[in-house]
Amino acid sequence: MDIDYKLNTLNLDNTMSDAIHLLQNRPIKIVVVTSNEKLVGTITDGDIRRALLKSYTLITPCSDIMNKNPHYALENDYMSIKSLLQNYNVIPIVDNEHTLVNIISSDIPDKKERLPNSVVIMAGGEGKRLQPLTFTTPKPLLPLKKKPIIHKIIDRLSKYGLYDINISVHYKAQMLKDYFTNQKILNVNVNFLEESTPLGTAGCLYLLKTKKITDPIIIINGDILTEINYIDLINYHKKVKNVITICAAFYETQIPFGTLEVENNKISKITEKPIQKHLINAGIYIIDDSVLNSVKENTYLNMPDLINMYINKNQVGIYPLHEEWIDIGSHEDYEKAKK
Repeated sequence: MDIDYKLNTLNLDNTMSDAIHLLQNRPIKIVVVTSNEKLVGTITDGDIRRALLKSYTLITPCSDIMNKNPHYALENDYMSIKSLLQNYNVIPIVDNEHTLVNIISSDIPDKKERLPNSVVIMAGGEGKRLQPLTFTTPKPLLPLKKKPIIHKIIDRLSKYGLYDINISVHYKAQMLKDYFTNQKILNVNVNFLEESTPLGTAGCLYLLKTKKITDPIIIINGDILTEINYIDLINYHKKVKNVITICAAFYETQIPFGTLEVENNKISKITEKPIQKHLINAGIYIIDDSVLNSVKENTYLNMPDLINMYINKNQVGIYPLHEEWIDIGSHEDYEKAKK
């Protein structure tokens, strides 16, 4: 498939932020970096995530994060193009002077294809930080314009072919069940994992055992809004062969003072109000079906405790997020989400 390749190109001095914008908004998920219209590198979603893990920032130039030895083919070299497309979805095409003349893609994934993966939305909490709003309404049903939070989450999931939705409920469970009785969502099958007593953020997973699940399971907190590409997440999890993958967001804190670095009782460096970047749990997970065997019936279990079982076995990895993400945990976050 040919595309308007110029819309997928950036220059060396464009930033990682520019590359992220293209990857999120273009149908073909590659950025081709050029200098004087000649191919010098490519940037994919994987390059972005690796750069974030290396503490590069959104203003880092493309020249620092790009793949400087990309796969490409010469125009009219149909044998090479055909061969490369067997292993790579997207191929830059250049002329004899290495000038970019096209980008060819084998296909654009059909995101509406039904995926076999089950989803669990954790929606049983009391939402105490959003009181008094949650005195009468469970947090996942708080409205964002015309739809509640949980409806927005499911809309995003279904966009990527995830239609088997399981909602863990406890606090004001009947209100959530009534909502989905009266509000049908196209093609989505909603089931409820109802706890007679609170089982923690992972204890409800035991209730999935009757479904004979064999594919990785996506778990998301019922107060998370994100632009994550769930197909990429599933493919990443399968590729790295972790038992659990945690989506990790980046959180920055600024020290409001100048910091001092000291060597041999002498100041070696002063940094004014430095910013520290931290990886935080984004409240989105993907687990292999085998993890369900670690969850006991009617046993209280939180996700950190479940994850720690597999950290000790060196079977937990992370998926760094560069997509928009917000945890609606406070009144300030709720107002931000509504905007």
